[in-house]
Amino acid sequence: MGRGAMITELRVKNYRSFAEESVHLGRLTVLVGRNAAGKSNLVDVLRFVRDALQSGLDIAISKRGGMSALRRWSAKGRPYDVEVALHLTLDEQKASYQFTLGSARRGDYQIKEERCKFYRGGLVTDSFEIQKGAWITGPEEIRKTATQARALTLPLLTGLSPFEQLYEFLTQMSFYAIMPDLLREPQTPTNPYPLQENAANVASVVRELNQKHKENAQALEASLERMVGDIESYQVRQVGSYLVTRLRHLSAEENRSPTFELFQESDGTLRILGILTALYQVPPRSFIALEEPELTIHPGALALLWEELNSASHRSQILITTHSPDLLDMCDADMLRIVDKHGGISYVGPVDPAQKEIIKERLLSPGQLMRGQGLYRAEEI
Repeated sequence: MGRGAMITELRVKNYRSFAEESVHLGRLTVLVGRNAAGKSNLVDVLRFVRDALQSGLDIAISKRGGMSALRRWSAKGRPYDVEVALHLTLDEQKASYQFTLGSARRGDYQIKEERCKFYRGGLVTDSFEIQKGAWITGPEEIRKTATQARALTLPLLTGLSPFEQLYEFLTQMSFYAIMPDLLREPQTPTNPYPLQENAANVASVVRELNQKHKENAQALEASLERMVGDIESYQVRQVGSYLVTRLRHLSAEENRSPTFELFQESDGTLRILGILTALYQVPPRSFIALEEPELTIHPGALALLWEELNSASHRSQILITTHSPDLLDMCDADMLRIVDKHGGISYVGPVDPAQKEIIKERLLSPGQLMRGQGLYRAEEI
């Protein structure tokens, strides 16, 4: 997968707090909004796509409390169809992928539609379309398999190009909520790739980096030193059936570099270690979402965190949510997507044009606007 691969637009209908929204994404996109506005729901739309393709719709829906909890309902108590559509660039071509989930008996679901198209030079080069389990059009290889109303077809095409490239991108998306307490305890050796979404396998990942990807390991160590201030390196050793990670700290005393196990480190240091490991894992993930990466991190380190996110956006597409005015001050206005909620429905859009002009003219920064009048979403035309 080329480094230019990315999701350019997400469209969602009737998913949790969203009625019908279209969101344009860049290499680095920042979601900002009040608590419960819908930022996490928007991130979860993409996670749901990943889970549905990777583990199956039954598991993806069950993890979210079933279809009744996932979809919106009309005022009269009738369920709406859930629709998710993605537009992407994949190397030298563009792609679109969407599916619609409708009602079935006893609150169950069915796949009403699944469509995929690839474009090159404005012309469709490859495609398939499934309607209620019936093959409409597409490669002959899927005719016999596209007969189930509860199973997505794209995972069945992993042996066919370019469908395989699309599947790989969507299933290699990662969504991180770093939990420092899970990093503190010794960890059992496990699969070193990818970094788990709570970073519970960070010891295995950083050990693998140190053994097989020295350049990334050194970059991670250098970033740790810059952001924390006195960390020289890390080391991972196996003690019995566990992996123990230690951070070597610089010392003013000559010939002394103390090492501390992770249970002795602060929440901020552990969160930084988890975030940097997510950004430097090999190979890079296609898409990385980080919810409130600023939590427990000293404001003085946020500029360095922003540099890391910017640099990582050349390897992976990055989406973050934040409440930090300090982090927002480093954003370009075009990176921001404002999420707000009215009448129980979430809306997403770019910054209000008047506020965007203020930011671009450097009259006020995004963080200053948020502290003062608040950031406003551009009204739909």
